[in-house]
Amino acid sequence: MKFIFKKPRGFVSVSLLCLLCSCQSLSTLTSEIVSPASQWKEASKAGLVFAEGVVADKTGKIYATDLTRTFIMKENNPGGTIYQYDPGTGQTTKFMEPSGMANGLHVDKNGDLLIAQGDDTGGRALLRKNLTTGELKTLVNAYQGKRLNGVNDITSDALGRIYFTDARYAPGSEAFELPNAVYRLDTNGQITALDTGLFRPNGIEVSPNGQKLYISATNFTRLPINPLGPQVDRFGITAGGVVVFDLDANGQISNGKLIFKDDELAADGMAMDAAGNLYVATHNGNPKEPKSRIVVLSSKGDMLQTIQTPSGSLSTNLGFGRGAQSSTLFMSSALPWRIYQLQTNRTGHYFN
Repeated sequence: MKFIFKKPRGFVSVSLLCLLCSCQSLSTLTSEIVSPASQWKEASKAGLVFAEGVVADKTGKIYATDLTRTFIMKENNPGGTIYQYDPGTGQTTKFMEPSGMANGLHVDKNGDLLIAQGDDTGGRALLRKNLTTGELKTLVNAYQGKRLNGVNDITSDALGRIYFTDARYAPGSEAFELPNAVYRLDTNGQITALDTGLFRPNGIEVSPNGQKLYISATNFTRLPINPLGPQVDRFGITAGGVVVFDLDANGQISNGKLIFKDDELAADGMAMDAAGNLYVATHNGNPKEPKSRIVVLSSKGDMLQTIQTPSGSLSTNLGFGRGAQSSTLFMSSALPWRIYQLQTNRTGHYFN
């Protein structure tokens, strides 16, 4: 007699179950931004005070600033420094000194280095440096005839338009001439103020598809208060937060939405990966009792992962490497000056 065995409904073979579990595990592993086994490594400790503006050029070299604040470094102050770190050799060299108290840095689609000169004896201007010829040019230092407060951070889009934040972060005798603001600089040199409603804007990024503009805020009241405003934060950010705006083809913003808020830690510099995920450096600004972490948000604002930073660090800015380092996240840290690196499962975004 021939027996015929029929699989009951809902039956799944053991081998198939194993395969499904294996695929699920693989999916979970590859969906992680940073694997548990990945550890921070110190890349450089060449600077003196406050690291910022970490970014990679098209050759893969990393640039970072040193904000040598005069209320911290009272003697033999170089006026700020830009360092160049070579991941291939591990060497760090001075690239520009004095830097005009350079803060944020950005490399645009042409491969030029954009430099945000801040306040506290700084140039309070946005500069462009051609990394091939060495030519240095001031792009803007005023709006409607009034001096900028202190350019803090910069980004650009695929068309070459530049977006930057302008706010005062250090005590000083320089008079405020403009409210804290965010500006767009078009390729023809025209500058436009963007109405964000943020009390003290800080980091800034354009999404890979060019349709979103992300801006972080550092709203600690212990920092200098601009009497020209804004008087309050439109989104209710008290310490740190990130707001995303729709960005149209003309570079105009609309529909601002709060996607991240932290009532203890400031939101500082940011970076983006090729999938449109946003990496936000957060910290309490206190070197005696430092608290710091990196939060990773999806393009919709969902929290994807929280990355703990090295002990004693204050994460001020982030930038992905390029070439062999395109999946390496670099972090600048302040008080003391440090550059750290971390291997991720993502590729960084640059408009090339």
